[in-house]
Amino acid sequence: MKILASDFDETIFFLNDEEKNIRNIEAIQKFISKGNIFCIITGRNYSDLKYYLTKYNIPYTYLICEDGAKIFNNLDYCIETVLLNSNDIKTIVPILEENKLDYYLDDGYNKTNNYNDCVKIVINLKDKQEKNRIVSLLKDKGNYHIYASRFHVNIINKIVNKEKALKKLFNIEKLDYNLLHVIGDNENDYEMLKSFHGVVMKKHHQILDDLKKEEVSSLEEYIYKIIE
Repeated sequence: MKILASDFDETIFFLNDEEKNIRNIEAIQKFISKGNIFCIITGRNYSDLKYYLTKYNIPYTYLICEDGAKIFNNLDYCIETVLLNSNDIKTIVPILEENKLDYYLDDGYNKTNNYNDCVKIVINLKDKQEKNRIVSLLKDKGNYHIYASRFHVNIINKIVNKEKALKKLFNIEKLDYNLLHVIGDNENDYEMLKSFHGVVMKKHHQILDDLKKEEVSSLEEYIYKIIE
C-alpha cells in the first residue's frame, strides 16, 4: 500500500485545462483501486472543495482543508480543527477595514462573523504588489501566519501548516509515514514537501526551488511513477 497527499489547485485541478483534469482523475481512480490511500490537502475550505469533488467525481480517502486547520477522515467527519485566535482577529480586522480591503472570515465551511469560530481570514487580492504590501503590513502583529496565494492573502493560526496536519492525521489514523508521498506547487506546500518524500509540479512557486525536489509535469505522471 502507498499513501499520496496532493495539493488541489494547479496540481489535481486546473480551471482552464479540462483534459489534464480528466487524466488526473483517472490516475487517482486507478491509484485508489489498487488499495492505496489518497489524501487531498488544500487551502480551500470544505464546502468549496466538496463542490468540485462532487462536480468532477474526484475520489479521495482523506481531506485536509484550510492549509491544515480542518482535517476530515474517510467518512468526511471532521477529526481536527485549529481556530484562529479571536484576539488576533480583533487586531487584524480594523487594519483591513482601514485599508478598505475585501475580506471575509472563514469557519472551515462558510463565511462567518463569529470571531470564536474562525479558522482563516481570506483577503481577496490579485495584484502582486498589493499582496506583498498587505503581507508586510500585517506580518508579526500576532500569533498567526500570513501568506499570499494566487488570488488571496491568507491568515491562519501560526501552528497550522500542511506538514503538521499530515502528522496529526497519521497519528490519529495510525498510518505509516514510510508509505507517504507528497506533491504540490505553491508556498503553502513548502513544509510538507520539505519533511516528506515527494515532488513539485514543474510550474511552481519559486520558494520551492530551495528544496531541490524532482519536478513532474502532472499529478498523473507522478501517480504512475509511484504505482508502476
